[in-house]
Amino acid sequence: MEEQPQESQTELSKKDRRELRRQEEENIRAGFETSRKRKKLLKWIVSVLILAALVWGAYLWAKKSEADKPGEAVPIQPAEHIQPGQPIPGIYLSNPPVSGWHYGQTTEWGSYNEELIDQNVIHNLEHGGIWITYRPDVPSELVDNLKRLAGEYKRKIVLSPRSANDSPIALAAWGRLDKFDYFDAARIKKFIKAYKDKGPEFVP
Repeated sequence: MEEQPQESQTELSKKDRRELRRQEEENIRAGFETSRKRKKLLKWIVSVLILAALVWGAYLWAKKSEADKPGEAVPIQPAEHIQPGQPIPGIYLSNPPVSGWHYGQTTEWGSYNEELIDQNVIHNLEHGGIWITYRPDVPSELVDNLKRLAGEYKRKIVLSPRSANDSPIALAAWGRLDKFDYFDAARIKKFIKAYKDKGPEFVP
């Protein structure tokens, strides 16, 4: 059997080496591409985790912030003016109401022995006022305490009886409400401090 020429074996060897180099280069490129994709995926996962942590942190902060506020939030209703005697276009979401349809006339600040019209006092709340109401059947001592406390504020406080209340005492500000059964000066003052002059229409 004839031997293949040495030259032909040499040429074949060169081809093998070229093919081997080509495969090695392809493997290196594939490795780089895989590494690039992994890094991209890792960055995406880290970004998602950071975003989720920020959203969760913001949720916890908002929850804690809301828990620290006195009273409870009530959804804000349309602050439209209606004429006295005109039917209310909708239903108030709280008792007493803390936003919504109201008359153009406000109530003078101060303490009252008679019941007031909700739609007038809602306008006071819009101006950053606080409305303290009590059921007419509460003990006279409680009423005296409320009047003394209200007297400490020259403006932005309205105190009045309200037979429609479903609790002995109710504190109302624009979009906020607190209801309880007994006189608590600290609780009332905290509510006033938090929401006095905080209505959507600031009137000095």
